Amino acid sequence: SMALQGVEEEELDPIRATLDGKEVRCATCGGHLGDLFNDGWIYRGTSAAKTGKRYCIDGAALIFKPEDGGEDVFGDMPPPNRVIRYEQSMYRDV
Repeated sequence: SMALQGVEEEELDPIRATLDGKEVRCATCGGHLGDLFNDGWIYRGTSAAKTGKRYCIDGAALIFKPEDGGEDVFGDMPPPNRVIRYEQSMYRDV
């Protein structure tokens, strides 16, 4: 089924989809974009509450297109003019 333009949802039975969520992929290349959960009703006052669907999209899958025509901002990059301080992972050597 078509979720959003250019996005396809994993086909699962309704019980698994409710408990585990569904994978959402790029309809063009099949790349993983994130997951779709059917618990949107919990988030009152949001569009998720109206549809019951909550999309959890990986930041690296996003490209922000400024309305002023500025350069695209890729989701896996820090915003321009912004310093982000990352803490070293305790699970891997750097």
